[in-house]
Amino acid sequence: MAAMDEPKTPSQYQSPSGKESSAYLMSIITTLSSSADFEQREKEKTRIEKAYINSDKLLGELVAENYQDVTKILQSFNGMTKSINESRDKIRKIKEDLNSCKTLLHFKRDELRKLWKDGVEHKAVLSMLEQVEQIKEVQDKMNTLIANKHYLHATDTIVQAVAKLEGPLNGIEALREVKIDLVNIREKMHETLIDELTKQIYERSLPTSSMHRGSQMRLSRKDASVWGWSDGLDSPKRAPKTDGTESSVNKTYFEVKEDLNSNPEENLKNFVAILTESLFVLRKLPDAVERLKLGMKGSLNKLINTATQQVAESSGQQLDSMVNHVQPKYLNELLKIVFQQTRCVAETHQTFLDNVFRLTRSSGVEKESSGMPLHGNVLYDMKDVWSEIQARLQILLSQYLDVKNTMSSRQQAPTGFDEPSMDISQYFSKKKPARPKKVSLFRFDASQHAISVSSARQQIQQFEHDSLGQSDNWLIVKVCKPGAFNITAIYKPLRSFIEEVEAIMETTSGLQEFITEFVQNAFLGQVHARVSENIDAATRGFDALRNVIDEKTKRELGVPRPLLQSTVTVDNSIQELQELMHDLPDYADQFLNMICNVLRDYRDKCHSAYRDIVQHGSDEKRIISSMWAKDEDISRFLRSLPSWRSLQPRQGKELDRTICSEEEIRALNSKEAVILISNLSSDESLIPQQEIITDVTQMRTVANVHESLEWFGDRLNQFCTSLTPQDTLNPVQEELPTEMPPISEKTLESLKSLVQDFKDLAEICLLLLHLEVRVHCFYYLLPVAKQSNYAGPIDDLDPDSNVLKLNKDLSGMEEMMAQSLQPKKFKYIFESLGYLVASILITSVQFLKKINENGIKKMCRNILAIQQNLTNITLTRESDLDRARHFYELLYLNPDDVLNSLAEKGPQFTLNEYQQLIQLYHRSFAGNPVSVQDARMQRLQSVMEKGQDETV
Repeated sequence: MAAMDEPKTPSQYQSPSGKESSAYLMSIITTLSSSADFEQREKEKTRIEKAYINSDKLLGELVAENYQDVTKILQSFNGMTKSINESRDKIRKIKEDLNSCKTLLHFKRDELRKLWKDGVEHKAVLSMLEQVEQIKEVQDKMNTLIANKHYLHATDTIVQAVAKLEGPLNGIEALREVKIDLVNIREKMHETLIDELTKQIYERSLPTSSMHRGSQMRLSRKDASVWGWSDGLDSPKRAPKTDGTESSVNKTYFEVKEDLNSNPEENLKNFVAILTESLFVLRKLPDAVERLKLGMKGSLNKLINTATQQVAESSGQQLDSMVNHVQPKYLNELLKIVFQQTRCVAETHQTFLDNVFRLTRSSGVEKESSGMPLHGNVLYDMKDVWSEIQARLQILLSQYLDVKNTMSSRQQAPTGFDEPSMDISQYFSKKKPARPKKVSLFRFDASQHAISVSSARQQIQQFEHDSLGQSDNWLIVKVCKPGAFNITAIYKPLRSFIEEVEAIMETTSGLQEFITEFVQNAFLGQVHARVSENIDAATRGFDALRNVIDEKTKRELGVPRPLLQSTVTVDNSIQELQELMHDLPDYADQFLNMICNVLRDYRDKCHSAYRDIVQHGSDEKRIISSMWAKDEDISRFLRSLPSWRSLQPRQGKELDRTICSEEEIRALNSKEAVILISNLSSDESLIPQQEIITDVTQMRTVANVHESLEWFGDRLNQFCTSLTPQDTLNPVQEELPTEMPPISEKTLESLKSLVQDFKDLAEICLLLLHLEVRVHCFYYLLPVAKQSNYAGPIDDLDPDSNVLKLNKDLSGMEEMMAQSLQPKKFKYIFESLGYLVASILITSVQFLKKINENGIKKMCRNILAIQQNLTNITLTRESDLDRARHFYELLYLNPDDVLNSLAEKGPQFTLNEYQQLIQLYHRSFAGNPVSVQDARMQRLQSVMEKGQDETV
């Protein structure tokens, strides 16, 4: 109560809200009524009055401050009140009018119902008249739309028009003819759509190209914009694979729209979708799918024929005449065009099939009413498209590769090459004569019975072929002459195309199986037969190793000396097989096996020809130079000489850095002469004529064989260097393009072994010529001392007949070898020959029975004649023959004078040579007792020993 008694300030009564004012007023009343004290009530009353006065004062102040606003509010309130009153009056009047209208309408209800019905009927008639007018314009509209290729609008128009004629306008007799015409248009509309769809797939989708020889196909800007591809692409992007799910269809395709203000063919994918949608609307989509499936073969045939005509036009030749020329490059161009076009065709087929799946799946439960679904025997997929493309290409290739004739006359190719390592010396041994092959005397292939049986068999095969549906009467006009070797020009692009097809189909390509069967069962055998025939023709006969190439061929090959025609033929065959390894890399091992077989056969023929030259008669006797060249010790020694090492391309450079003095070279030449003299001058017998090569033609053949096989071996060695074994490749190297495809290591080792055999035979031929010239010197010079008389009359001073024969023989060999051998090899053969001749003549002093002054002069004339001849051959003075002449001139002196000169000047010859000289002097001049000879021999021994001691 104390709290209630407290006076309240005026601020507590300011601006109370409606609810607060009511609550406050109730509180005051409650306080006054509950108070029992009068004074208390008076106080409260006074307080309230005071607060009221304050509030009234405050209100007056506020009114005074906001007089204008209050005035406006009051005016607005008066206006609103007046409007409300007027509205009430109007509503009251409208209500009265509505009640009167209701009463009037109630009396004219039947008349109004009749008027409403008449209005509905008139509206329906007007609508039908509008539809009739629209249907009359349908044909003209259809013609315009079809002419502009707006097929979706045309299809919707014709379908809606026929639906109206069969529905609301069904009973109108005046539209019967119009209905018949429109129904016929609708029934034929799908034919136009299918033809247009076929044109878009097989003609419009193809890239426009300006054909140039050897140039690759590229899309024009227009074609790139049609497909949505970027410029410069050689091949279209692969279509996304549709697995039949709704998500793949939605991702692949967009909403089909047809713009009447644009050319529908500007976007091929959209146009194909429009055609598919139109066929779906016509309920003819199954017929279109079946028609495209059945017409695939003929359309692809037409496409290939058109591409053939393009190749002929770009080549500037008549198509009918191109079939008679071997021009596989045009076949390569044709296949590039066909590959490019079939990719585009497949892309368009993919677009069509994706739209078919989209439409059939989006129709859902409406399949029955929409004319769908598509049956399995009608619908096709991309595997069917690529299978048909491969079938067309297989037929095309079978005619260009002449498969029918090639397979009928196919040869068996060698399956492998495996030759054990063999010693080359066994090729020089006597071989047993080969047994003659059995030759059939006659055959029955051309008999009447055989012909009838063959004809019946062919008819049965043709019937089976037709029954399987594999027959094809497709007429192909060819751009080049058919032949199995056309595969070389097309294999790589064909393999790339097959790999692309296999990646799309995810299975083995039938075209790949066809190519593999053709190459393995026909082409490899034909290549082997062709190469074997060429080589056999070049190596057949006695003169096979005597025929050399002409000057034109020599200039083309860039060789300094003539080569054997057979070697060049074999090299050409090897080059052809190497090109085949490039062209058909998947069969590199098979071609390398052929190369090894060819080299093995030619190696055997070369060894056989060499053996025929160095072997005489039916026994095992051989010429001396051949046996020495075969001897390991002599051959090893000759190969260690500087003259031989200078012939080797790598060792020649090493020899230039090695200092070989004349004394060292003379010592080596002396060792060679000692070896030869010890083998040929040890007995009294002479060398038989059959143990030397007397025919210069045979020596020319040996020289030609050497030059040819050395050149051939270098080329084969370069070929071996370019090969890479499969086992040595790492995965990174396998991805990099190499010059030659990798081959098996075993075959490569066999090839290297064969190359080494050719090099060995070439070296043996050169050693044979080197030794043969020296054996000829022994053959002619040994009889000079053993058979001639050097104690004859004074008029017998001419050179010995054998010396003249030797000079003639050396001149003949010099003329032959200068034409057949390179200068460095010619130098190798005749180098140090003067030293050997001098050694032979000096050693032959032991075979002279007697000699007089005339005989000495005759021997000096022999030496001079040989020296002049060798000088003409080697173009250097043969100083070694001066030593032989000085040796025989010592016979002019008394042995004592010779010994005195030896004691003063030192020895110029060996002890044995001085001993033979003293013995010849005592045989030639009688009257000298044996004791004198022994004394001179003892003095010679002492002088030589003393000279050696002083030298030491």
